[in-house]
Amino acid sequence: MILNTGIKVLSSLIILTCFSLKNKRFESRSESLFQKQSDTIISKELEEYIKEERKYLDSQCVTETARAQADIKKGKLVYFHYFGMVESYRSNAEMDVLLKQKNIEVGTALYYCTVPPELQNCYEDVMSKEIDRKFGPKFIDSLRHIADVQYVKKNIDKVYDFEECDTISRYPGSKSYGDFFKDYEKDFWKNVHYPDEFEYRKDKEFYSSISAKFTLHKNGTVSDIDIDLTFQNKKNYKYSSYFINEIKKFIKKTKWIPAKTMGITVNSRVPLTLFFK
Repeated sequence: MILNTGIKVLSSLIILTCFSLKNKRFESRSESLFQKQSDTIISKELEEYIKEERKYLDSQCVTETARAQADIKKGKLVYFHYFGMVESYRSNAEMDVLLKQKNIEVGTALYYCTVPPELQNCYEDVMSKEIDRKFGPKFIDSLRHIADVQYVKKNIDKVYDFEECDTISRYPGSKSYGDFFKDYEKDFWKNVHYPDEFEYRKDKEFYSSISAKFTLHKNGTVSDIDIDLTFQNKKNYKYSSYFINEIKKFIKKTKWIPAKTMGITVNSRVPLTLFFK
């Protein structure tokens, strides 16, 4: 279908182009005719293609819905991991075991951005609704929670990314997760002073900053401190060692609160970013 469309459009374009070259005195007229007919051909072919595709998808959805209903009558249930979400769930292996204990099979599915949502994954949607009907709407979420706890317990010595952990403050004295990001920077600059010849930021669109990442262990100790420093004004790089030493001292003397994930204390990687004036 697409190949035939391309050939038809190409042929029409060649004919119209030849016509315009042979008729110089009608150049402006032929150019407008060329554009108009080309657009008409393309839009008609595209419209026809969309109609045919819609018919096919409608037919597929009806078939997949019927297949799912037939499988359910046979006692078959399938839970689907959707592509694009699979890697975001660290506990899929544990989840699969729990599902199979409930006699629920496991599969994978894709989302297509070019296909109307109501016409894709029709088999999967029917199965999802049946699982909710049979076990309750909170069943999958409760199972995922159990799977996540199992995963953490199996990987208790792993160093977790900051985002994998519960939203609790890692900084002492901060009342909330949000305060964490403001309080450590405020306290750092209370005791760190700019050198006399430090050149402050002039361009408001660009920032100078110093970033640090470190491993915060379950017992509260820190290790593996990495520092990255960027100055808008290159003359300030002569103060690099001063600021690097200051942030290392700040990290080491702070009594950080170990992270938790699923309520379990774990090792984590902590990022800090501080901006210069």
